[in-house]
Amino acid sequence: MGWLFLTPHEADVVREATAMLVPGPADAPGETAPGAREADVVRYVDRLLGAFETDPPLVYASGRPDGSFLPLSPAQQMGWRRRVDGLQQAYRTGVLALDRLADGDFTCAPQEVRHRALCDAEATAFRDLLFDHAIEGTYGDPVYRGRPTVVGRTVLGLPGPREGRPDPVRPYAGEGPDPLATLAQHFLEAARAVASSGCSDD
Repeated sequence: MGWLFLTPHEADVVREATAMLVPGPADAPGETAPGAREADVVRYVDRLLGAFETDPPLVYASGRPDGSFLPLSPAQQMGWRRRVDGLQQAYRTGVLALDRLADGDFTCAPQEVRHRALCDAEATAFRDLLFDHAIEGTYGDPVYRGRPTVVGRTVLGLPGPREGRPDPVRPYAGEGPDPLATLAQHFLEAARAVASSGCSDD
C-alpha cells in the first residue's frame, strides 16, 4: 500500500520515532499492550497529512461500517487545509532534523543515538507532535488508520461501537469549546509531561 503524503523514508522515521515514544511488545520486552508500531500509527499520520488527497477528506469518520468520511463545509475545508498544511511542513522539517541529529539517518542509528536525537532541544516541538499523534493513532478508532472499526471493547477496555448500529460521528455544534476536545488536550498535556520526563538527565 502506498503513502498519501509521506515518502518511504519519512514513513520509516515516523514509525521508529513513534515506537520509541509509545512502545509495545516489539520495542519493550515484557510490554503486553499494543504500542505505536503494532497500531500502525505511521498510517494514521500519513492519512492525516494526506487527508485532502481523497474526497471527502479523511477528517471526520462517518461512523458507518464502510469506513467512509463526512464531507466538510467550506469553512471546515478552509480551517482543516490550513491545519494540514502546517502539519505537513512540521513533519517535513521534523524528519530532516531527526536525521541530522542522528548523524545522518535516524532509522539506521543505534537506539541511544535515536534517544539523544529525540531528546535534543531542537526536536522538542516535533517530538511533542509525534507523541500526540502516537497516542491518537494507537488508542483512536482504527478507521483513521484505514482499518475497520472494531466492534466490542476498545484497547482501553471502553465500550466500542455497537454491531449493526454504529453511532454517526458529527463535529461539535454546541456553544463554546468542545468539551471532549478540551478533555483530550488536558490528557495529552499530562501524558506528554510524563513522556518527556524520560528525556531528563537525572
